Amino acid sequence: MSEPLLLFRGIEKSFAGNQILKNVNLSIYPGKCILLSGKNGSGKSTLLKIIAGLETPSKAEIEFSGKSHSWKSVIRSIRKNIIYLHQQPYLLSGTVVSNVAYGLRFTHLNRTQRSDSLKEALEWAGLADVANKQAKTLSGGVQQRVAFTRAWILKPKVLLLDEPMANMDYESRMQACDLLKRMKSEGMSIVVTGHDADIFDGLTDKHFHLTEGKLES
Repeated sequence: MSEPLLLFRGIEKSFAGNQILKNVNLSIYPGKCILLSGKNGSGKSTLLKIIAGLETPSKAEIEFSGKSHSWKSVIRSIRKNIIYLHQQPYLLSGTVVSNVAYGLRFTHLNRTQRSDSLKEALEWAGLADVANKQAKTLSGGVQQRVAFTRAWILKPKVLLLDEPMANMDYESRMQACDLLKRMKSEGMSIVVTGHDADIFDGLTDKHFHLTEGKLES
């Protein structure tokens, strides 16, 4: 197996004196998918947010490029390569195409390159036929695909997904899983939380269960 892209070591987190995460270690490999399961309130979302740089841990180290660093000293420099998606996709008012294009304004691509990337992304996700529809009027499954595509177009190295299949019907789940498999095949690392491992069959490389603040394989 290749070297880890990122290795999070000794993650701890407490809220109001209650320790949610206890010395959690997690290695993220290029092009691999990790499934995190556990009861509601077990700390899955908190762990994802720490990895994304959105939640400050009580203690943690990050190892990459062969060196170990404190979470605080390096998280800002690495989180540009990490995208976190909440369970409920946050969509802007406007069309599908405007939502997918949103992040491109912060890249160094010129207008022609942005247009080409946008066309490729809509075709990649099977969204070309709804490109000009209002994103918030579409079904939950299609909205999630829009959110996936808005992340994919920015080419992050790591995609963090918090209960992405919740409230989806079977067909929508299969379509979403197909997109995730394609992301993984392109080298993107994925960490996803979910209660039903069967949904992610064929996608998951490692399955960890978070219980009493610790990861168990």
